[in-house]
Amino acid sequence: MKWTIQFKMVVLFSAIVFIGFAALLILSSKVAEENMYREVHEDIVQSKKNLDIALNQYFLIHNKRMSKDTLEAGSRELAEQIGSAVGGTITVYRPDASLYSAANSGVDVVKRTDIPDVEQAMQSKIAYTTVVDQGQVTASLSFPIQSGQQVIGIVQLEKDYTDLYKRNLRFQNTIKLFAAAIFVFIFIASIFISRKITQPIRVLTKRSAEVAQGSLHADIQITTKDEIGELASSFTVMIDRVREQIDVIERERDEVKQVQARSKVFFDNVTHELKTPLTTILGYAQILRDNGFTDQAFFDKGMNYIIKESRRLNTMVADILEVSVSSAVIQAYRFERIEVSDIIREACEDMSIKAGKYNIGIHYELEEELYLHGDRDKLKEVFLNVLDNSVKYSDVNSIIEVQSSRAGDSIDIVIRDQGEGIGAEALQYVFEPFYQDKGINRTEKGSAGLGLSIVKNIVERHGGTVEMKSIIHEGTQVHIRLPGERNA
Repeated sequence: MKWTIQFKMVVLFSAIVFIGFAALLILSSKVAEENMYREVHEDIVQSKKNLDIALNQYFLIHNKRMSKDTLEAGSRELAEQIGSAVGGTITVYRPDASLYSAANSGVDVVKRTDIPDVEQAMQSKIAYTTVVDQGQVTASLSFPIQSGQQVIGIVQLEKDYTDLYKRNLRFQNTIKLFAAAIFVFIFIASIFISRKITQPIRVLTKRSAEVAQGSLHADIQITTKDEIGELASSFTVMIDRVREQIDVIERERDEVKQVQARSKVFFDNVTHELKTPLTTILGYAQILRDNGFTDQAFFDKGMNYIIKESRRLNTMVADILEVSVSSAVIQAYRFERIEVSDIIREACEDMSIKAGKYNIGIHYELEEELYLHGDRDKLKEVFLNVLDNSVKYSDVNSIIEVQSSRAGDSIDIVIRDQGEGIGAEALQYVFEPFYQDKGINRTEKGSAGLGLSIVKNIVERHGGTVEMKSIIHEGTQVHIRLPGERNA
């Protein structure tokens, strides 16, 4: 048997509502019953206070001393007077629970002495019991009467709370009737609502089957202003997107070709950069092998070139490996809460020795407590690379300025140097691997052009951006922006 969505919705929704109302009725019944017993308790407590006052007033007004004899002689009158004062039936017992007398005649003495609250009063305790029997609710309060330290009698108060019970019962019946009416209304409404909801779903199902058969021009006439209408609109958009996938695939194919072309250029550059020092090393090595040690000056020159080019080759290979690793998605970054200004300060102090060789000063103004979530070692590598570039391209006897500050939810780091500067055309390629501006003089030689590429990869992995501005014969500025912690 196939169950429709409409049937499932009606059954499930009705079951949930029924269970909810049942739980509500049970809870309301329990709360109402607890309220009734609380009202009975409060009234009994107040009645006990009134009984104490009425009992004392009775003996004061009649100028009698509270004793067994006075209770024996005036128990009926006492019961009537204090009973009318508190609004209940009073019965006076001896300390052994035998009856002095009662306001109503014909009381079964044996049964009355078996009442739990009377038995508690025999033990010099105050107690009351509530009995519900066939729609009748009565409460019985018993307490001892003492003269000095001696118990001379027991007073029992019986009050009828049937009206309170019936009022509580009427309240519960009203809630039940109201809940039943709401349930019927919800059941009928759920049928109509589920029918209205499932009708557009049937239309969507039919159109989906058409799309599955290859028809991408299915017309969906659903204009409801609800989730189903949004679903229909999304379905229409989906069909349009499917039609656009051919164009997207073609564009992606072209992008793949471009990536392959860039990869070829990258490897061509790597081959070229590695070939130059290897050619020099191989050439001098062959000449030295052929000539031996006959020309000491040429031998020293050749060995110096071999050592120099070997070191450059080693640095270049290390840089290539580093830029390859920094570009890899799978590289593990150890992100933690760090303070950026501390890292910048360390980088400035580390580079100050190298800058001092060229009488270049590094001055920094750092705002404190600039926290972010990042990899401390990688970010320090960023600042060291940028500062290293600044030293290479700065004029002798110049200043490198480093600043850090907060800008909203971001952290700005600015590094300025005073040097030759970089041309506008070269600025477009400075972050590409192996790019070197051949038109400027550098304080220090030997770079393979990978430092800024590494910087860009690390900054972007931290969700930040890096920009470079430069003016010829004035200097260069590197602006790094990283996402910082939100202010509390």
